[in-house]
This record gives sequence, C-alpha cells and structure tokens, in this order.
Amino acid sequence: MKTSLKTRLWLAIEKKAKEAINFFGVGNTRFSLLLARINSYLKKHFQRNVSLQSVDVHLAEHCNLGCFSCNHFSPLAEEEFADLNITTRDLRRLSELTKGNVGIIYLVGGEPLLHPNIILFMQVARELFPDSDVHIITNGLLLLQQKPEFWEACKKYNIIMTPTKYPGVDWDKIEKRADEFGYKFTYFDFSGTSEKVSRRFALDLTGSQDMKKSYENCCMACCSIGLSDGRLSTCSFVFNMRHFNKYFKQNVPVTSADSIDIYKAKDIQEILDFLGNPIPLCRYCKSIGTEIVGEWRATKRELSEWT
Repeated sequence: MKTSLKTRLWLAIEKKAKEAINFFGVGNTRFSLLLARINSYLKKHFQRNVSLQSVDVHLAEHCNLGCFSCNHFSPLAEEEFADLNITTRDLRRLSELTKGNVGIIYLVGGEPLLHPNIILFMQVARELFPDSDVHIITNGLLLLQQKPEFWEACKKYNIIMTPTKYPGVDWDKIEKRADEFGYKFTYFDFSGTSEKVSRRFALDLTGSQDMKKSYENCCMACCSIGLSDGRLSTCSFVFNMRHFNKYFKQNVPVTSADSIDIYKAKDIQEILDFLGNPIPLCRYCKSIGTEIVGEWRATKRELSEWT
C-alpha cells in the first residue's frame, strides 16, 4: 500500500515549513500559532480532496505531567489504558478504508509511554500502515527509564519520537541516551527552539457558540482527528470530554453525531466529508487554542482553566 502523491506532497510541504520555523527559532511564539491556524484552515477546506492526513490513537488517558488547560483533559482523567485488541481492530478497518493512505499515525495520551505494552502498539501501527509516519507524542519524562528493547523497537518499526520540550527536563541527557542507540528525534510543536508556552482551551458551558464559526476558528478541528472504539472525531474533545464532565460534575453533551462510525461508513470519502464539517459539540467551544497565556505552567485543576 503506497501513500498517495497528494498526501506525500502535502506532508513534504508541511515538513519544510516546520524546518524553516525551527531555523529561524520562532518556536512556540504567536507566529507559529498563526502558521498552525493556516495549516488548520487548509486541512479543513482541502483535506477532503487529498486524504486522511493524520489520526490520533490514545494509548493512555492519564498523564504523569499536569499541564494548564490540557486539551485532552489528562490531568482530570483517571488511570486508563487503551486495549490492544480494540485498537488493532480499528486500525485494521481504517487501513482497509484508506488503503493504508494515512499520512501520520500519532500515538498519544495522556502520556503514551505509561502504557506497559507500547511496543506492541508500535508494531501494529507499522504493520497496518507500512508507508505512513508513526509518531509518539510524549512529554519525555519517562524516556530515560526506557529499556534497550524500547529504543530497538523504535528503530525496527521506524517510529518517530516527538517529545514536547518541557522545562525542567534534562534534554541533553535524553538526547545522549537516544544517541547511544543511534536514534534521533525531533521536538513537537517547534519546542526545540524556544520555551514551551501554555495555551488556554476554553469551553462555553451554555453551548451558545456559533458552531460554524467555532469550527473555522478552532486550531484542533480537522487537525487532531481522534480514533476511539470504532469511531473517528474531528477533534480530541469528543472522546475526552467525559473526563471534564466527570471531574467537574458537568454535562457538556457528546453524542453519536459528534463522531462517525468507521464500520458503517461506506468509504473514506464519507469520513472525510464528515470530518470537514462542524459538529454539535462545536457550540461548546470558544475558538479553542488561540489564547497564549504565558510560559508553561502546571494545572491547578480549576474549572476556570477550561472556561
């Protein structure tokens, strides 16, 4: 199964843009956020004519680092790991629908390195998507604790390690450790060239937002496509809102209309059309991710962080 020419061209342009951003050292500035919004706009309006650019597969709902206003609500989540059988089933179906034509498979969390069987997920993702990039998005705190077989599996399955460069972590030591296994990695969100910042992902608990405007202004919609238990969503809020609701005793509604069943969809075009449009949950979002609140900060798990 070969990734389509359109997908490879799209990813090549995106890669060059990121290299340019890193070269000029603008990192997590408002400029990089502007570029992220441009990328989001292009995916919303042109993805249906290209292919499925990326999919997020959550390996753990919880995290070992509590970030302010986390868009996955990981600081609020109880310990929960992905089921390998369910994930394998869903990725196999997605591979059938796309003929393996997905640009990037992201293994995410929470913190994915918390999963005791992460190597098996790496293997499954690579076997079902042999021509796709497979990334692990991690905060990096557990990288120095990984055993040799982990690094060897990263090389064997051609996994791209993409940590976010959080402050207070010995990244030089981590890079040296990776070098011992002949492994190189890149930093997520251009954080290799500047300090990590915190952004605010705000909800409107009344559901009074214009769903179309919310969708158009959102930096996650159509860019943070989630896969969970046989369904795809246009953003990570759909499958993670349950953590917010439970922790704060809220009732932000998430229904079947907010995601699409990959086993009932007749083809990939039906899925792309769904992902390229607003969903009912958009009424509860305030153009999320566009407000930078300063340098990285830890969560206090207060409702005001997300409202």
